[in-house]
This record gives sequence, C-alpha cells and structure tokens, in this order.
Amino acid sequence: MMGKKGNSLIVAGAGVWGLSCALACARHGWRVTVLEKDRVGAGASGGVVGAMAPHTPDRWTAKKQFQFQALETATLFWEEVEHLSGLPTGYGRIERLQPILTHKARTLALARAVCAQEVWQGRTTWTVEDAPDWIAPVCAPCGVIRDNLSARIHPAKATRALAAACQATGVTITEGVAVHGLSDSGVHTECGDKHADAVILAAGVGGFDLLAPHTARTPGAGQKGQAALLKCDLGTCAQIYADGLYIVPHSDGTVAVGSTSEDIFDHPTATDAQLDALIARAQRQVPALAGAHVLQRWAGLRPKPRKRNPMLGPVPGLDRHFVALGAFKIGFGLAAKVGETLANCLEGTARIPDSFSIEAHTGD
Repeated sequence: MMGKKGNSLIVAGAGVWGLSCALACARHGWRVTVLEKDRVGAGASGGVVGAMAPHTPDRWTAKKQFQFQALETATLFWEEVEHLSGLPTGYGRIERLQPILTHKARTLALARAVCAQEVWQGRTTWTVEDAPDWIAPVCAPCGVIRDNLSARIHPAKATRALAAACQATGVTITEGVAVHGLSDSGVHTECGDKHADAVILAAGVGGFDLLAPHTARTPGAGQKGQAALLKCDLGTCAQIYADGLYIVPHSDGTVAVGSTSEDIFDHPTATDAQLDALIARAQRQVPALAGAHVLQRWAGLRPKPRKRNPMLGPVPGLDRHFVALGAFKIGFGLAAKVGETLANCLEGTARIPDSFSIEAHTGD
C-alpha cells in the first residue's frame, strides 16, 4: 500500500509501539486515530524498569542489527518526544554493567569485546574491567562487562510524553474503546465498525488474540513480570544486569528493580514473594539499596511472541492491515525504529528482516 497525504490510519493500542507508530505515521502525513481499550500505557508500557540494552555482539543476526540501529537513534527520538510534549521521559544514555562470576565467563566476555569492535563499528564499546566499589565484591568476583550502547528510560513517564507528542502532531487518541476484531475495511469495536485506509495492530498481549484468527498458529502469549521502584539516589551509577536481574537508576532519585519472568501465575497484576526475593537480590548486589523505601510494586503482562523476535509487517490476507507486536522485554529499546519502519511499511518502502514476519512466527 502506498500512503498518500491525508489517508486515514487506525492504530489499535496506546502502548509504546502503538504510539511510536502513530507519531511516525502522522509525520508521514497520515490522519491517525489511536484506539485504546483502557488508557495510555495501561499494559507493559506503564512499568517502571526501562532498561534499554543490546543483545550480545557475537553471532550477529538481523534482529541484533535492527536493535543496534534503534538504540543508536533512540537519543534523537526521545529528545524530540520531550520537545514536542514538554514532558520528561526519563531517557538517558547511561552505561550498563554485567557482573562476571567465573573465569570462563570472563574469557567469553573478552571474546565478545572483539566482536563488538566489528559489529558496533567502533561507535560504541564493550569492555571487560574491574568491578566498581559500589557493587558487592562477592557479586562480581571476576570483574564486569561495561557497554555504553545501553540507555534507560522511565516507561510510564515516557509513554505519557509520547502520547502528548502524538497529540501535538495531530494524532487523535481515544481511550476506553476496545477493538474486538479486524475487518477488511478497518476494525470491529464495541462502538461499531471503524473504517480506515490502513490499520496497525499494536495492542500488546491483546494483539495476539486479535491476530490469531488470521494465522495458522497462536502468535504469542503474555508473560508476567514483577518489578519495584525504590527511593534511592545512586547518582551517576550505571545500570546493572545480573542473570535476569535489572537494577536501573532513574534520574529522579529512584531505582527500578526487575523483573520476574512467569509463564504460570494466578493474577497478572498482583505482586508476591517473588518480587520480595528480587528486591533482596538487588540489595545484595548493590549494598546502597539496603533499607531503601519501596515506592511502588508493579506487575503486568509482557507480549512474548512464539519466536522471540519482534513481529512487524503486513497481516496475511488483509491488504490494509499491519502489525507491531511482540515488544516483550525490548520494546522501549526498539521503539524509535519500529515506528519509522511501520510508517515505511504502509508506504511500501520498508526493509524488514524475514524473521520478523508473521509467517516466520506462526508458520511451520
């Protein structure tokens, strides 16, 4: 489909990917309406952690290249969002440290440093060094990996700012309207059918259910994550990633700790002892967090696709429909590039890795 200035677009979902698509398409000249069944950032985009970090630089893939390009352009994207909205996003290009526990792991980290010099093209670095004194020595006995491609953001604040930036660009955001299905000419909603020249399905976990009737296999499911926001000012400290645990210092004197990865759970938004254990791990890792007041406990479902790649591009059998699904744990890190990619997709000019297609996720 070739987009024309003034064509209408419906975006289903007001999370970070839906809003980034809405902003990019509005800037390409589309008349954009965002339909959100609840409120802006009600799902995983309203969380607290906000780690924006790359995958390892070895065994390079199209996914890793896409992510690298997205992280490189993130600074300009979020600065523009703050400029348009007048609101803070919490974005900052801060380094990430990964504690090294064994000599074998240190040897692998050094080999990956060589890979990073090539695939990151000398513009960002991955180094192995001694651990800083604010990390408990027992937690990093063989040093740390430090990369300066990583960044952090405050998800809930950033999503609100992104929504305001969309509105400043002419996007209409309608909350409280659920999309129940896709039609040849638009979408089915509880308020009747809505018609548009194109549709982008970016409804997070709920988007999988809307897409399922059009695919051979279930495209994905929700995985629960729990996280916490602590009152503690770590100043200019880097973020930490340690075997599934993220510790992310925010610019407002708080520190986010997350997150669990739960495929089996009783309630998607309830926190429990698993979060308590995660906080205790963070406090052992960074002693300065001991005794920090817990400001917020958060839990929600993250959209995990069948194949752990993003799901971007056209819906088979529906000429006017496209998806931006499967953000999972890298949604904010990819947002800048996902929006522009979908805008180009609507205009027939996008180059999307084959592994991101719906067929790659749901075919044999």
